[in-house]
Amino acid sequence: MRFVRAAVIIIFVLALGIYGVSEWMQLRNRDTTIPEISSDRDVLKIPCQYTQEQLMEGMSASDGKDGDLTSQIIAGSFSRFIEKGICNLTYVVFDSANQSATLNRKIQFKDYHSPRFSLTEPLIFTENEGSYIQLLSRIRVSDMLDGDLTDWITQIGTDVKYQRVGDYTTTLSVSNSFGDTITIDLPIHVVNLETQRLDIQLSDNIVYLKKGKSFDPNQYIKNLFDAQGKMLDTDMVSASSDVDTQTPGCYEVHYKAEDKKGNQGQTWLTVVVEE
Repeated sequence: MRFVRAAVIIIFVLALGIYGVSEWMQLRNRDTTIPEISSDRDVLKIPCQYTQEQLMEGMSASDGKDGDLTSQIIAGSFSRFIEKGICNLTYVVFDSANQSATLNRKIQFKDYHSPRFSLTEPLIFTENEGSYIQLLSRIRVSDMLDGDLTDWITQIGTDVKYQRVGDYTTTLSVSNSFGDTITIDLPIHVVNLETQRLDIQLSDNIVYLKKGKSFDPNQYIKNLFDAQGKMLDTDMVSASSDVDTQTPGCYEVHYKAEDKKGNQGQTWLTVVVEE
C-alpha cells in the first residue's frame, strides 16, 4: 500500500514538473510583438469599378517576429457614406500568433453619382389601359456600386388615374447599400388614342444633365412612323421644352407631330438636371 502511495506521489510530482516545463517553454517562446498596419495616405481615391489591387494601394504591414505582412492585409467591409461618394474601409492583418491589427481609411469613389432611373418606354398610357404593374415594368434603376436596384424601388406617392386623360406624377424612392437615397417625381401621361396615330420615337426616354450643361431637345428625335409603320420625315416633329439647366430638378420636353391627313402623335422626354 505504501508502495502504491509513493508511486502516485512520484507520478504527480513528475506530471507537475512536466507541466511547469511546458508552461515555461510556452512563455519563453510567446510572440510578444503586435503587428502594425499603416497607410501612406489619408484618403484613397478609386473608381467605382475598382480592383482588389487598387484597394491595397499605399497599405503596408509588418511584425517584429514575422517581418513584412503587407501581402497578408485583408480589406474588410465598407461603411455607409460619410458624405456622398466617401466612406470608410476597414483593413485587418494577422501575424503567425493570430494577433491582429486594424486600420480605417477613407475611400473616395471619384466617379460616383447617385442611383439613376431609366425607362424602357415612355410613361404614356391610353386611357383605361394603364396599371401600376405596367408602370413599374417600364422603370429601371441602376447604381454604380450596387448594380441593378430595380427590385428595391418603392412608390411613395401617386395621383395617377388611368381611366381619365390627364397629366400625373408618381413619386419613387430607392436606396443603395451605402445609404444614398434618391427620390424622384416622374411624370405620367394618360392620353386619348386619337392623339397617338403617329409614333414618335426618341433615342432616350429619360436623360440626366449636369447643371449648366447645354441642352438641345431636337437631338433626341430618332424616328417618326405612321399607323402602318411607314417612316415619315422627323422634321414634322416639334418640341416644347420647360428644361432649366441652371436649376436642378425634373423636367419634360413635349414632342408633337401631325401629318397631312390630320393624324397626330405625341410623346414626352423626362430630363433630370443634377448638381
